Amino acid sequence: MVSPDPVSYWIVLIDIEDFSLRPENAQATLHDELYEVVALALGRAGLTYADCRVQDRGDGMLMLVPVETSPVRLLRELQRGLDDALLAHRAKYNEVHRMRLRVGLNQGLVRREGKRWTGAAINDLARLVDAGPVKQVLAEARRALLVLVVSENVHTSVVLGGYPGIDPAAYLPADFVTKHGEPRRGWVTVPGYAAPPGLPANPGEPPGRAIGGAQAPGGGAGGAGGGIGTGSPVPPPTLTARDVTGGQIAVGDGAKVVGRDEVAGNVYYVNMPADER
Repeated sequence: MVSPDPVSYWIVLIDIEDFSLRPENAQATLHDELYEVVALALGRAGLTYADCRVQDRGDGMLMLVPVETSPVRLLRELQRGLDDALLAHRAKYNEVHRMRLRVGLNQGLVRREGKRWTGAAINDLARLVDAGPVKQVLAEARRALLVLVVSENVHTSVVLGGYPGIDPAAYLPADFVTKHGEPRRGWVTVPGYAAPPGLPANPGEPPGRAIGGAQAPGGGAGGAGGGIGTGSPVPPPTLTARDVTGGQIAVGDGAKVVGRDEVAGNVYYVNMPADER
């Protein structure tokens, strides 16, 4: 049987912090209350559950929002609506039933496989929401009730668009490496904070794969849905003339002579033969 063609959606993934550590009665309350909280936030964005595809995940939910929905309104009102709804929830319950959320937003193709929705965009978002740096931000932002992480494409197309109600300065990148050695970057914000705590203000370039295809330093982040370690930003590899003998490596423009070694064009020659100088 041929699988149906994939469909493009805005993808929202929500996880309740420390859900598995709560007593069973608290888990049941949190599960039911999550749907009330999200319903209020959807209403702020002009949506209802009937407009979306919803998949229950026990400790959270996956929502597929129609792609024609305004991403600016979705991002802005989802964040504000969830924060307001969580404040109302907090006023009704004690600390054991306190709800704090990790929320992710991505956009991409999704395919229906039986009762499940699958796709690389969902897998990538699950890794972002469950990444160690994102968990650490929520742990350090003690007065916050949620942390929001968006994918690179959402950050570029929506956050950086200069739209009302969305402050690009409130987002910082969170870099990590999956257990398969795949570098990932998400963009994190926390309502009520000028910038998310626990992330470097100047992290540098996005992480890259280590030389030779080996896993870069920084720990594993696991697959979709769990198993994600703390991770850390991955520094770019650094080479010096001592690391290269009788070989050559590529470098960018603006080459210059260093000692007796020479750089010509885009090739770095070490101990260049005299008849080729």
